[in-house]
Amino acid sequence: MMRFLPGLAVLLVLAAPGLADSVTAPAPTAVPALPTDKPPAIAPPRQVLTVEAPTAKPPPLERTAAEIPGPECVAAHRALIDDALAEARRRLPEAIRLVREEPNHPHIRRWFGDAPRKTIRLTLELTLARLEDMTGVDLRCNDPPGCPGGRFAYARERDMVLGLCAPYFRARMDGTDSRWGILIHEASHLAANTRDHAYRPNGALTLAKENSARAAENADNYEYFVETLPR
Repeated sequence: MMRFLPGLAVLLVLAAPGLADSVTAPAPTAVPALPTDKPPAIAPPRQVLTVEAPTAKPPPLERTAAEIPGPECVAAHRALIDDALAEARRRLPEAIRLVREEPNHPHIRRWFGDAPRKTIRLTLELTLARLEDMTGVDLRCNDPPGCPGGRFAYARERDMVLGLCAPYFRARMDGTDSRWGILIHEASHLAANTRDHAYRPNGALTLAKENSARAAENADNYEYFVETLPR
């Protein structure tokens, strides 16, 4: 153990005040004042609109007449057919009158050339009579066996079947290949034994120029003759 001499102890005591003066005391740290005000109240949560999820199933999409399978003609089919029948019955007498009263009219020559006017008039009259009385006609709608591809309609004279296909029910009521015009075409098969020598307006017009006798037998010539009748 180290011992201090008496004189050295006195010197240390005398030197202590100077040492104390040479050491700088740290500056006091400012203490932040504590808040005295109360914090603002927390805003209440906004009301959230709650929408209940639907539980009922949506109604099925309504099918058009073109989409309803056959062969039975249901109410949706019959409504369109009846409108077309009414229009065909209204237009055919005008065509008959033109052939009877103005046999040399350019419109007749356009669609039938020099074909006998009596043949044309008789075919139109028989077609009108058939459409005015559909008794005995087996009307079928959207019957798959009779409606391949894009066929509008068909007629079978041997068993008096008149079939209407999906494109028929999508057709309009104006212009060529109208719903009522198609009925004239098919009814002429059943009533007057017309044939399908040519199709579409261009085919029918060409037939009238090149073979008027066949034009007077062709169902499309009668359809387009009535559909394009001058008004």
